[in-house]
Formats: sequence, structure tokens, C-alpha cells
Amino acid sequence: MELKLLLKKLGTIIRVVLTFLFALLVVGVMVWAYVKGFQVVTSMYGIISFGFYGLLLSLHVLVQSFFAYVEHKRMRARTDPCTFTKSIGFTISAYEEDPVYLRECLNSIRALNYPPELLRIIMVVDGNSNDDRYMMNMFREVFADQDPGCYVWKNNYHTWDPTQAMQDVEMAAAIGSCGDADNVVRVDPQQKEVEHLIQSKRCVCIMQKWGGKREVMYTAFKALGSSVDYIQVCDSDTKLDPLATLELCKVLESNPKYGAVGGDVMILNLKDSYISFMSSLRYWMAFNIERSCQSFFNCVSCISGPLGLYRNDLLQQFLESWYNQMFLGTHCTFGDDRHLTNRMLSMGYATK
Repeated sequence: MELKLLLKKLGTIIRVVLTFLFALLVVGVMVWAYVKGFQVVTSMYGIISFGFYGLLLSLHVLVQSFFAYVEHKRMRARTDPCTFTKSIGFTISAYEEDPVYLRECLNSIRALNYPPELLRIIMVVDGNSNDDRYMMNMFREVFADQDPGCYVWKNNYHTWDPTQAMQDVEMAAAIGSCGDADNVVRVDPQQKEVEHLIQSKRCVCIMQKWGGKREVMYTAFKALGSSVDYIQVCDSDTKLDPLATLELCKVLESNPKYGAVGGDVMILNLKDSYISFMSSLRYWMAFNIERSCQSFFNCVSCISGPLGLYRNDLLQQFLESWYNQMFLGTHCTFGDDRHLTNRMLSMGYATK
């Protein structure tokens, strides 16, 4: 066993060294080609030219396209059905969302082809002011038949001040309106209510103090704890295909070494403008070529925030380190989906 572990570490070191040397080789050749003015093809007056960098990019796209094609064929060949035995915590991150997009998102979640008793829906709103209340009202309206739990949290997991709370409780105790102050301030009482609501209700909407998307995601992940098998992430402007959750679940069930899986994300309003059309082309390239190629090698570099599914037992292991990511001494507030993916890969699990 120790020999196997040693060989695995040695193989990792060799791969790192070879990757670094290959990168140096590519950079060296590119610098040489630039200094020498090397051109593969050029027009008569030099107006149009195709140099070494263009050749390298073309080869890169061709190689990616080949492996993406193989991966697409391999995925289509799978015939294993979904077992419908895994419980899923469906988390939605919302912030000042357009009401039209939010309603489409919530209605698409209602239409998901997955057993309702195995699907728990948690929307966390990044903001608790009156201006944000329309999102909670819409959630309550869409899931009215599911007895939704809705709660406005004054704080969030990282803004509650126990010192101030202690002073407030002691003041209340002094006038006879409270008893044991020490028991009250250990944990934010509202935090306990939020966790109880998420653990006991199928559909829950929480409005909390503004803290950014990572704070919103942390609330959903932390409150769910180990109560579900998988956690699915979604943005409030995402319209889901009815089979989205089912297909993601099938991939994780197919191999216990798959830690996370992402789906194909497309632009919804691609015909609205030239910019949205160009964005749709970029998205198609990113998901159908680049990440499909990465999926062939079981190492998708980023499970996109609008559509991703994670093994919850693994996610809970690195939840705190993910939230507390630092760069040059500063707490990171963006790159949440990529860092989630990197932490999953760092544990030795594949991403698809």
C-alpha cells in the first residue's frame, strides 16, 4: 500500500515537471518565432499573414475538437438509467434578479423530471431589505402548494456579532425580560431558525444580509449539512431543461470517483443583440469543445455556477477552506465555482 502511494506521488511529480518543461518549450519556440519574424503563410504585401502563433492555436483547437468529439460519442453511448435514490439539495443564488428571469427559473425547477420527495429547493437571496422582498414573494407564489418556508435573516453566517448580542441580552436581563444570557449568545438564534427551516421544509427561501455570492452559497451548503447526497447549484437567471438534474445525477451515479459534473450552458437571449449572439458562440465553444475535451481526461477546470452537481459528502469536507480562500491576504469574493472545482480535483476526484 505504501509503495503504491509512493509511486502515485512520484507519478504526480513527473507529470508536473513534464508539464512545466513543455510549457517552457512552447514559450521558447514562440519567442524565437517572434524574434525571427517567422511566418507560415503571408500575402504578397504582408497585409495578411499566418504565423507560428496562429498555427499553434489552430492545432490546439483541432486537438480539443477531436477529444471533444470522442467524449460526446462516449457520453451518448451510455445507457444506464437513473436510480432515483439520491437526495438532492437544489440551491439557487439570487441577487436583485429580473422578475421575468427569476420566474422562468423557478417554473423550470418545478418542471424538473426528478422525484419531488428527493429534491429539496433552497433559494438564498443576497440582501434582506424591502427592495429584495419581491424575490421571496415570487418564490412563495410559485411554490405555494409546497408549503414553502420563508425567512428574513438579519445577519448571515459571518456577520453576527456575539459581543453586541451579549450586551443586548444583558440589558434585557437587567430589566427582567430575559434569563440566561450566556446560553443565548453562543450562536445566532436566527441561524438556528434558518438551519431548522432548511432541514425540515422541502422548499425554503432565505433573505440574508448582503455578503456576495460566495456567502449566499455558503449559507445553503452549511445549512443543508449532510442531509442530502448531492448538491446542485443554480443561478436565479437560469432556465433549466426538465432533464437537467436527472442527466447530471446519472453521471455521478455511473462512477464513485466522479466528484462533480457540469452541464451545457447556453445564452437564453442570443437574438437580442450582436453582443449576446457573440456571447452565445463563446459559450458554445467553451462547453462543447473546451470543457468536453477536459471531460475526456476527467478534469473539467470549472463546473459552471448556473448548472453543476457535487457530491455533498466531499463538498462538506472543504466547505470552510473554500469559503475562506485568500489571495495576497485578501478574502476572495469571486471565482467561487472555479475554486469549488479545484478543491474537488485536489482531493483526487474527477470532474465531468
